[in-house]
Amino acid sequence: MPADRPLFRPEAVDAQRQFGLGGVQLVRPPALAWITVGVLVAAVALGAFLTLAEYTRKTTSNGVIVPDRGLIRLVPAVAGTVVERRVVEGQAVKAGDVLFVLSLERPLLVADAQDQVRRSLDDRRRSLAETARAQEALAETQRAALDRRVAALEGELAQIDIEAGLQKQRLVMAEESLARLKALQAEQFISAAQTQAKSEEVLGLRAAAQGLARQRAALLRERAELDGQRSALPLLASTTAGGLERDLAQVNRDAAEQDAEQRLVVRAPQSGTVSTVLAEPGMSVSPASALATVVPEGAVLQAQLYAPSSAIGFVQPGQAVRLRFEAFPYQKFGQQPARVVQVSRTPLAPSELAALALPALGNGSEPMFRITVALEGPPVAEPLSAGMRLQADVLLERRRLIEWLFEPLLGLRGRL
Repeated sequence: MPADRPLFRPEAVDAQRQFGLGGVQLVRPPALAWITVGVLVAAVALGAFLTLAEYTRKTTSNGVIVPDRGLIRLVPAVAGTVVERRVVEGQAVKAGDVLFVLSLERPLLVADAQDQVRRSLDDRRRSLAETARAQEALAETQRAALDRRVAALEGELAQIDIEAGLQKQRLVMAEESLARLKALQAEQFISAAQTQAKSEEVLGLRAAAQGLARQRAALLRERAELDGQRSALPLLASTTAGGLERDLAQVNRDAAEQDAEQRLVVRAPQSGTVSTVLAEPGMSVSPASALATVVPEGAVLQAQLYAPSSAIGFVQPGQAVRLRFEAFPYQKFGQQPARVVQVSRTPLAPSELAALALPALGNGSEPMFRITVALEGPPVAEPLSAGMRLQADVLLERRRLIEWLFEPLLGLRGRL
């Protein structure tokens, strides 16, 4: 076979080049392109969200509403039974107002001795009252007597003034007569003896006038003394009455001390509003039980939160807080904005927390730190009152989501 002759015929080669099923064609549907674009857009949006979006870490704590000036708990000094309750919840009271009257269970004196002391005090009080009335009657009698004496002296002065006037007229007439007699004696119509007799008469009249003047001066001095006695009489009566009042006050104090041995009066230590009344008449109370609680006047409500040491590390004054009151569901009333004011440096022991009647605080054996929170803006509901329990979210640090996402890796790098 020649070297340039092909091994196979051209027809056979052409037949092998053609397939019976035709050629392969790759067709991509349009929906796949849209899906690819959607996936890319979602990936870009997710990356942008993780990069730009931020998340605030928060810690949740339980707490209670309290006044900023504290809550006054009224407790009896000794055990007894409530006899009177003179206040109701929500009533405003002033410092010193009587709130409760207690009957002591163990009086200091036996019944017979108490009755004897009470009778003695009643007798002293009655005697002092009678003495006071007698002193008042005596003062009135003395005042009337002085008035009569003054009136009599006024009459005597008037009579002396009349006599002095008449005496003055007689003296004037006698002096005129003496002058005429002297003129006649100078002309030697009468003797010197007649003139001398008239002169003696004039001297007698002058002496009588002087005597009337002395009597009038004496009456004026006596009237001045009577006026002084009449002016001093109210002061003397007041002094005597004051002494009797002091004695009566002493008796009343003794009686009050005697009653205090059987009864105890509980008064308001300062002005405020009674928030809770726990004692009712007939109830037995002891120093371990409170009679009522009083919110001091001018107090502002604030929240006190209690958090464990694991949640207190990043809490600082000025951080925002969101409060949720158990009495007002936040789904309806919303959350109360607030702000951290103070964080305690030492925790409260479990025994101290037990007296606060708070919601569950951890396992009950872990010390808690107290966080003082000031309410901001109007309250979400009215009325907010001391003792309301609540939950609070303390907003801590704010980071982007991508930082929170890679925080474990960054922490691992720090450890390595």
